[in-house]
Amino acid sequence: MTPYSTLPYSHNGLKAFESVARLMSFTHAAHELHVTQSAVSRQVKQLEDDLGASLIIRKHRAIELTSQGVELSLALRKNYAELESIISSWQEPKQKRIVIKATLSFTTRVLIPKVRELNERYPDHEIVIIPSLEEDECLDNPDYDLLIFHTRRKDHYDNKANMFLLREEFMAPVCATSIATEETDLDSILTMPRLHPTLDHHDWKMWLSVANNQTIHDVRNTSFLSLDLALTACLSGQGVTVTDLLLIIQELEKGFFYCPKNAKIQHSAWTYYGHQRTHNPIIDDLILWLISDSKKEIKRLKALATQYGWHGVI
Repeated sequence: MTPYSTLPYSHNGLKAFESVARLMSFTHAAHELHVTQSAVSRQVKQLEDDLGASLIIRKHRAIELTSQGVELSLALRKNYAELESIISSWQEPKQKRIVIKATLSFTTRVLIPKVRELNERYPDHEIVIIPSLEEDECLDNPDYDLLIFHTRRKDHYDNKANMFLLREEFMAPVCATSIATEETDLDSILTMPRLHPTLDHHDWKMWLSVANNQTIHDVRNTSFLSLDLALTACLSGQGVTVTDLLLIIQELEKGFFYCPKNAKIQHSAWTYYGHQRTHNPIIDDLILWLISDSKKEIKRLKALATQYGWHGVI
């Protein structure tokens, strides 16, 4: 004998009836099931025919369940709830996420070293970090909770809603400590091959103009179109680059990068800003933590400046 022989062959009618009975509306049930109202009506009518029982009394502007309809509705709701609970228990719980999008250099040199700290700070969230290759990230892109970007258009973003200033850049020339000697001073480092993250050599030109360096050197220039590539080449001993010292603060402290004594630290044309797309206590806390952490790193840079005689905006 076939088990459950009195159940209808198709379960679509049971599902449609459960939705109608719970919502007490064919229209609302149709929206919930993503079908037409006439389709729901046909399925319920077919169910009634299959069962040989009247389940719903259709009135002019309302519906009413028969006694058999009430019994079936309660049974379906109870069993669907149990099925939902069982099937849900098989699935891994969906972890909440914090999506941080940031300019590539900030991602690789600031966020990645802080991944463990971020995980410890927000243990109930998955940290998602998306690097951005754009100089000024499109703020209309909704794929992040928090965006960190750097821009030359400081006036455009000051006092703008949901924007906050993170920090300025602190620029100075550096080379790998492996190619520096005790005699390597500011003038000698300027004779080394120059490594550039942009084709216009803007960072070098700006630093030299503000530093008022009058010494003219015929040097070789190499451009990488990426600060990370320029820093990698610099660290491997290929030359000297002007960079934001906060991005290499750990390498400076550990002695991997060398910045000559009496070097002038100055701001660049670029400024780091943040854009908060998601507003909740977690993202609020993340922003405060990033701002606080930037201030701590500036203090670390000031300590190094005092130690090595660097001067300027620091």
